[in-house]
Amino acid sequence: MFTFSISCYNSISTKEVLSNQFYVLSKGLNSGKPLEKPCPNCFVITVKNDEEKEFLFWLCWGLWQSKKFHYLHTGSVIPFIRLHEFKAFLKEQAATAFAEKEQYNKNVKALQQLEALEKNYKQNLLLIMDAKRAIFQRATARR
Repeated sequence: MFTFSISCYNSISTKEVLSNQFYVLSKGLNSGKPLEKPCPNCFVITVKNDEEKEFLFWLCWGLWQSKKFHYLHTGSVIPFIRLHEFKAFLKEQAATAFAEKEQYNKNVKALQQLEALEKNYKQNLLLIMDAKRAIFQRATARR
């Protein structure tokens, strides 16, 4: 089982981003979204090694995508997740995923492939938009 620590990110006292950390958004409708770089209103998850980081990062990503963190949202105007509730929930989910590690690894691999495919589609859509813009600019430049 993995051991990890979770705390609130403080940009004043924390100057550097460590390789064994990742961040999770704690406020807003995207609460629970894992991040590579810190931002205001996020939690810091510190792990021992890259394997644990990868495991927990994709666990948080899957939980965020499946809207499992919505259960933890508090607040009527700006939803947020409380630190102690997030810790307990993530430890429970990590224990479950670790117990079914083989199936979890298959799911993560599928999610990573879908992420890469989505990124490729987005890039293609940007290229198509640029081509449309270029065609229109060429057509209007002749006048």
